[in-house]
Amino acid sequence: MAFNSSTGSALGNQELSDLLVKAALSDPRVSAPGFDSSRVFALASVLLASPSAQQTKKQLLKSMKTVYLFHITQEAKGEERSWFVDMKKKGRVGLLEGKEKAPLKPDVTVWIGDRDFVGLATGKLNPQKLYAAKRIRVRGNLDKALEVEKILSQERQKLEGLAPRSKEDGEKKEKGRWLEVKEKVKAKL
Repeated sequence: MAFNSSTGSALGNQELSDLLVKAALSDPRVSAPGFDSSRVFALASVLLASPSAQQTKKQLLKSMKTVYLFHITQEAKGEERSWFVDMKKKGRVGLLEGKEKAPLKPDVTVWIGDRDFVGLATGKLNPQKLYAAKRIRVRGNLDKALEVEKILSQERQKLEGLAPRSKEDGEKKEKGRWLEVKEKVKAKL
């Protein structure tokens, strides 16, 4: 159990989760300012490093055996940043600086817009429809590219777990709780 020194009380799971995500968002190894995708990668990093997720992480590593490289374009600014997701050896996420190469050779490279990536991660956009509309480009094993859905679905479950339950829960299913988490993280920054 974590301890809050300012209040003298124990932190609850929600508070601890919020602090971990906030810390990951300020970590330059994972987060890029101005990119909403940073939240997804920061959360993935926190989840993969979480002691309670080690069994799930082992299962994902065993079944996926893939290194992903994501080139994310921030449409409004025309900037591009790249993240790698190592689901082959260590189960980790990292932001690449400039022309830096991923620590392992990527099996799958994906080019996608920032908003589209967040939509994909939150389940609002379908990867096949994005591909058909040429809003996502994939190089490498297409079957492995579609397996990224395994990571994202694990993430979605955790995103929903981080968000507080509301009495309007039934109405918000369509919208998802990602917005609540996003607003909560922004408020804490």
